[in-house]
Amino acid sequence: MSQSLPEQLQHQRAHLSDVVEQTIYAIINPAAGSGRAGRTWPRLRHELTALGFTVHDVLTEAPGQAIRLAEQLVTAGARELIVVGGDGTLNEVVNGIIDFQGRPRRRDLVITPVPCGTGRDFARLFGITRPEQLASLLLNGERCQVDVGVLDFRTPDGNLARRCFVNMADIGLGAETAAWVSTSTKRLGGFLSYLIGAGRTILRHRSHPLELSVDGVVVYRGPAMMVALANGRFHAGGMRLAPMASVSDGRLEVFVLRDVPRRELLFRLLPAVYRGRHVGHPAVQHWQGQVVTIHAHVPLRIEMDGEQPGTTDVTAGVLHRVLTVRVPRGSCQREHPV
Repeated sequence: MSQSLPEQLQHQRAHLSDVVEQTIYAIINPAAGSGRAGRTWPRLRHELTALGFTVHDVLTEAPGQAIRLAEQLVTAGARELIVVGGDGTLNEVVNGIIDFQGRPRRRDLVITPVPCGTGRDFARLFGITRPEQLASLLLNGERCQVDVGVLDFRTPDGNLARRCFVNMADIGLGAETAAWVSTSTKRLGGFLSYLIGAGRTILRHRSHPLELSVDGVVVYRGPAMMVALANGRFHAGGMRLAPMASVSDGRLEVFVLRDVPRRELLFRLLPAVYRGRHVGHPAVQHWQGQVVTIHAHVPLRIEMDGEQPGTTDVTAGVLHRVLTVRVPRGSCQREHPV
């Protein structure tokens, strides 16, 4: 005879210290992944209810709403929070549970990502690639403390603002590609949507002069096609932009793509970045650091986790291991540096 959920939880409590709460909350972006999240959640919810979980869920109706919902749920006492959507939805939730000073509003909160969006790059770090993994994550997963990036920037109306990112932030080519993808149908999926968007943007984008500092030292001054600040390894639906990155080492991987012919970008660098083999190319420069500043002569669009909240100038930093995520057992150790 199979065990009921309370029996399973009692069995786990005898052996583990990171057991899931029986009452869980969920924020769902039904529009994520061209509606995939909205179509998938009812089935997942039914599965969790059948297992004996008490599920309280709320669906977003507009961009930015997940920030307020996450803050409200955490303030009300939520300790287990499922996020059903893409990297942008997760970004909003994280900005709702971390305050302006960079402190988690509740330290015992655990986030479980359910990848249903276009990019799904953060969840990919831990081998979470299918929504159907949710029940297994809740019953058999482990807690993993990860870093969160934080970025000061200018809003479209020129005001100073601050926002967190879980995976990656960039300006230039990547930000313009993300802007195009966000307005496309995305029905081709993350890989093809971003590949087509990158190719289209390469044919139109031009470099801009900027100054880049890492930990107080000016490391680059000149024209650049793109600057990327990586917390995680993946970008834009599976590009291995930062193959050496760790989400728990307290550092950002910083990349500059210098001015390069479009043919070189399309036929050498773009295919190489999907395999992580662009590092070492003469047009790609790389640094590591904890504080990064970018000054540009003209405002340049920024992107973080697929969202485009404003423009340069920017200052970026790292909030060390402030977020707890539920991941497949064994995957956290692979993400943590030795």
